[in-house]
Amino acid sequence: MGRYYDITNPDASYNWIHEVLHMKKGDLIQKYCINCHNDFKLFYEMFLPEIKSLDIDNLDIVAFQVTSNNDECAEIKRNGLHNLQWILSNDTGINSFLRQRGVHFDIEKRIMYIDTCSYDVDYDKYRNSNYVSVKNEGPEKIGHKLYYDFQINAFLFCEDINRYGTIHKAPEFLFTLSTFNEKTARMDEQWNNITRPYVVKFKTKVKDLAYFTFYDCEEEYNFDSQNNWTELRKKLFSRAIESTFSNLASEKVAYMKPEIIISPKDILEYVPAEEWRKDVLKYFRKK
Repeated sequence: MGRYYDITNPDASYNWIHEVLHMKKGDLIQKYCINCHNDFKLFYEMFLPEIKSLDIDNLDIVAFQVTSNNDECAEIKRNGLHNLQWILSNDTGINSFLRQRGVHFDIEKRIMYIDTCSYDVDYDKYRNSNYVSVKNEGPEKIGHKLYYDFQINAFLFCEDINRYGTIHKAPEFLFTLSTFNEKTARMDEQWNNITRPYVVKFKTKVKDLAYFTFYDCEEEYNFDSQNNWTELRKKLFSRAIESTFSNLASEKVAYMKPEIIISPKDILEYVPAEEWRKDVLKYFRKK
């Protein structure tokens, strides 16, 4: 377990820290809590040689996506995880669901069709504030999801997946689409009624993650990549320590680069969402 950077729960974080720092199981309490008085800076300096020797470029980072389907993840097991543009352009469960309800997309031409009506969802047009109006607000939101926020989004950590929006009920895109007009209203509810939520846990690399997973701007990312990932090392270890002691204050999101596909061979687990939720919440004494 320790070979993956996994902060999805305290035990996974604990195992990773002990393995990469070559510590005997149980030594973390002595080293961090007693010797360093819970001071991360002191702890980091104590193990700096081991931390610097970690091969960040080849580190397997664990993330998970909350999704829902009615085939026990068979489609994902066959195709892996893809971005929204691919999902709406191929023979997928969501695409079939939408087409049955008269909705389909021409991703290349940037057009959404609802029955016989077509809508321009070219987000580049709507990014110009002079172009946006109440009439165009709906297409702009759809365009934003299709051409700006269409990458695979996942979590490095989330204490309670049921408290992060409605992703455990339906994809965010269906929620956005359900607010478009009367024809698309309640499509998220319809999807929720015929599917079951799952957590898909996978491994990825730093190179596959968008810079804003760990950095405020691309310049910081580029500088750190040329500086032996000094800042990223601190973030990885500080989050692992916080996770180990159940002190992560909020969810940590993993944003994949838009072109990235998570292949089936890189998927580690498929877990019913409620089972995953209970397994994580037990560390926080919640039901």
